Amino acid sequence: MALLKQTLAVMIVLSWSSASIAGSCLPPVPPWMPTNAHDVQAYADLLQRDAETYFTDVERYFRCLDQERREVFEQVRDFTEDYARVLELLDGVRK
Repeated sequence: MALLKQTLAVMIVLSWSSASIAGSCLPPVPPWMPTNAHDVQAYADLLQRDAETYFTDVERYFRCLDQERREVFEQVRDFTEDYARVLELLDGVRK
């Protein structure tokens, strides 16, 4: 029973560390866009570069989220298998 408790404690600690890895995708901050026509004309090149950079960063952010989703899905699948083994051990101990 002590081994089971130790194994469960290790699994909990590992799940905490993997949870801290998740969330590493940070959404980009939209650039400021002026509303004054004079400012738009004066900074047109800069505004265009900022917008293009923002859209590129948004695409990178979505790819990151997709990758994290895949990784977490795999972690959940592995954890489910581990938890099923724990339940089998518990059933064996109770019988």
